[in-house]
Amino acid sequence: MAVALAIAGALVASWPLNVLDVRARAPFASVASAFGPAPGYPGYQWSRDGRDATDEVTTISGPAHCGWQSATMLFIGWPLGTRATTSSQTRMYIRDPEGVYGAEFRDRLVLHATLPPDARRSGYRVGQIELYLAPSDQDDAIYVVAPPGVERWPRVDPQRLCA
Repeated sequence: MAVALAIAGALVASWPLNVLDVRARAPFASVASAFGPAPGYPGYQWSRDGRDATDEVTTISGPAHCGWQSATMLFIGWPLGTRATTSSQTRMYIRDPEGVYGAEFRDRLVLHATLPPDARRSGYRVGQIELYLAPSDQDDAIYVVAPPGVERWPRVDPQRLCA
């Protein structure tokens, strides 16, 4: 019993830190379990078509000094496959159910979305979670897909960061 309590306590304590990407792996493979709360820096280790892609996709919590830590910011090199070295080479999407980044982004977030018919896999994944884009709205949103469901995260354009 004591061992089980110690393991449970360690899991609860390490959850926000996402030790060993535990939130992105089964059974914690829903989008909500992986990104709520938002992962701290350096975020998850993304892959694309089986190779490391952490220099192409980053998902991290917003900065605490701006009060945005509950929001998940997704940066992806654009066009796909770009290893971005500047913000002009990335697109930014946000998961902000609390509206700390702005009500407009909370209102454009769809937590129970349906993939549009033209949605295609980007090749990017972390655990069971994959990124999809739809040509019909890729300038407005990205789809974050896990076995139990789909979320549609709005694009931030122009990107807005805090100092």
